[in-house]
Amino acid sequence: MARAPSGIIDADSGETHGPRPVPVWDDESRQSAIAAAEAAMRAYARPNLGFDEWWAQLQPLLDQKATADYAYMDPSRIIATTVTGPAVITDDTSAYVAFVDVPTNAGTYGVVLSRADADAPWLAGRFILPEGVN
Repeated sequence: MARAPSGIIDADSGETHGPRPVPVWDDESRQSAIAAAEAAMRAYARPNLGFDEWWAQLQPLLDQKATADYAYMDPSRIIATTVTGPAVITDDTSAYVAFVDVPTNAGTYGVVLSRADADAPWLAGRFILPEGVN
């Protein structure tokens, strides 16, 4: 009897795709989401850096869409410069997406995070300006 395949091979890339572990909300997931939001906000809130240095620190923390969205941003326009307190998860309806508030010296930013599966890192998809800031 033949063994069942462990995954499907993508004809274009040659990569094997198989079942992915389904994420759940547990203490480890919550702590890693908070840490990811704080790290992303610290990398984002660096208006004193030139673009190349700012981007080199921020881009690895972003998902694919955010990489495209923020690739041409001028960091000098960012009003926050420091994270001033611990981040707080404000919406954990999905175990794949987290909405996290991160306090800064310019107000509380929202950071939207996502992950592909339980083994994937949380990546930032969007930074939401503090209320009343344009």
